Amino acid sequence: MGGDTERELLKLLEDALGRERSAEDLYRVGAQLATRPEVKEMFLKLAEEEKKHEEILRLEYHAIKKRLGLKILRDEP
Repeated sequence: MGGDTERELLKLLEDALGRERSAEDLYRVGAQLATRPEVKEMFLKLAEEEKKHEEILRLEYHAIKKRLGLKILRDEP
């Protein structure tokens, strides 16, 4: 892959990471609002899945940055 393509992928991954975090937050709010234990459990499981997705995306994001010779900052996605 060329550098331009990988830079486009970085942007896409940044967006995807934000969406995963938003979904996780949404599901955690759902868990807080749920009155039935089974619904609360469902929302918590969904939140954990989003967290796993975020980690997978973050690993690929960092791998691309490394290939491009870019610094990985502590507070970035």
